[in-house]
Amino acid sequence: MSTLVGKPCGCTTTQSIQIEKHHVMSTSTKIVIVLVFIFFGTNSFSQTNKLYTASFIGRMGVDTVLVETYTLINNHLYGKAFVRVPEDYIGEFSIHFYPDGSIREFNVSAMNPFNSSVPFSAKSGAFEYRLNMNCKNDTCTYYNSIIGESAEKIYKHPASKVDFVGGWVPFISLMEWQCRRLVQSGQQELPLKMINHNIGVYDIGVHFLNKDTIIFGGPFLEYTKIKIDHAGKILGVDGIGTPWNYYVTNHAPINIDEIAKRMAKTKGIGIPSPTETIQTEIQGSKISLTYGRPYKRGRSIFGGVVPYDTLWRTGANGPTVLTIQNDIKVGNTLIPKGKYSIYTIPKKEEWSLIFSTDVKSWPTDPNRSKDFAQVVIPIEKTKKIREQFTIEIVETKSNGEIRFSWDDVMAVAKFEVMKE
Repeated sequence: MSTLVGKPCGCTTTQSIQIEKHHVMSTSTKIVIVLVFIFFGTNSFSQTNKLYTASFIGRMGVDTVLVETYTLINNHLYGKAFVRVPEDYIGEFSIHFYPDGSIREFNVSAMNPFNSSVPFSAKSGAFEYRLNMNCKNDTCTYYNSIIGESAEKIYKHPASKVDFVGGWVPFISLMEWQCRRLVQSGQQELPLKMINHNIGVYDIGVHFLNKDTIIFGGPFLEYTKIKIDHAGKILGVDGIGTPWNYYVTNHAPINIDEIAKRMAKTKGIGIPSPTETIQTEIQGSKISLTYGRPYKRGRSIFGGVVPYDTLWRTGANGPTVLTIQNDIKVGNTLIPKGKYSIYTIPKKEEWSLIFSTDVKSWPTDPNRSKDFAQVVIPIEKTKKIREQFTIEIVETKSNGEIRFSWDDVMAVAKFEVMKE
């Protein structure tokens, strides 16, 4: 197994003075040692050339969404992952690190699941065939080759360093890298920076919950529980209640090409939380709503995927956005006409419904100072299990209702349209 955290250059200030006093080194040699010490410092990571290979399987409820195999040698992590969202493909990845363990260069290519020597032919959306990122001079630059684009798209983000790359599916190998860094640092916690080419750089981190459990994430991601061995190798990952919501298990090395050929013949998962827009009229007033619709997939939803007493984006993907043509009144609270993002805080007996004027922030980290109103709404248990999260806006005899349904729970916000 590679040693990720090593000792700093064996040359302290006191030793340098003693060496100079006894004239046992040339001036040029001493300068080199001082420069090495300054460059690597006490946070450097010495490497060995001993190969380490591991595999992981990630599941979203009953569905396998990820099979990943990677190898680590020195400051280089590389491998393949069979990914099932938004389509089945093999991602070939390669990550190089700086001596402090942060990312120097990140590359991933999407390849055909039946022949990983051939690029993947995507059917959906702005799919990235090739993604390259490098971090230098306090800037991380992405070069993305995207379906339907005549030239690569370039994204630049100011950052002195980054440690993790976010996306549809997390790199478990990169999580393990952070766990091993933490274990071998001898510290209780390690602050990290996560980057995504669309949404920028965010603070996350790893810290010990106890001697065999590490917490990974931050307010932006929520927090994943990772079971580790004494060296920081991942034994299992519990991401339930986070945006990824995966369970991950460790396995002996898996041949990604073979498993991709076999699994790609089965029914795919597709986009796990498709976005939908509904438009309707209530009492002659136009109302529209756009939201992401995750599936149950055999999971426990409220108290599991959606933790109790915690702010929930109330959907998936981008913000859930409500647009109202007229003022409405929810309970005793007046909501002026306009556009709002919708959040909820689910509880066992009731929900809090939040209207926010912040419709741009990524919904796992909204600007809470822009919360406009918060109202309590009742819930009820339903006999019918709702497999996919659903929001309905319906007209009633008295006015209208916004109904939030998933699994065996429905929350209802009754409202009155205020005519001008």
